[in-house]
Amino acid sequence: MKPPTHPAACVVTSHARLVLVCAAAFACTLAVGAATAQAEPPSSPPTATRPVPATPGNLTREEKRCNAGLRRVERHKEKLAETKRTHEAHREVAASCGSARACERATHREKTLDARERREESQLAKLEAEARNLCAAVVPAAKPR
Repeated sequence: MKPPTHPAACVVTSHARLVLVCAAAFACTLAVGAATAQAEPPSSPPTATRPVPATPGNLTREEKRCNAGLRRVERHKEKLAETKRTHEAHREVAASCGSARACERATHREKTLDARERREESQLAKLEAEARNLCAAVVPAAKPR
């Protein structure tokens, strides 16, 4: 039997379809590769000519210590503010205690919160003094004329 001369008369099997798809994909790859090869190669970014940004990686040891001290102060201020809010809320609750035992517990809690607040205030003062000393090394003092 003689093979058909008209391409539409061919029976396409799954194996033949796979071969055609692979050939088409390979041809597309060659075309894209040739176009890419003719284009200019990507240039490297001009990092050497850019000014160095002021990032945490560029900070000196003293600047890092100063920033850490300031962060400690901020965290402690937040902690003290939370303690004061708790203390105020407890005062409102303690004002309406119902029994003698409840009033005794409220008084004890009041004393405990007062002591905590005093401790945190003294600790905050120490941290602020430490941060001032750390940051004084970073910021040069103005020289008198």
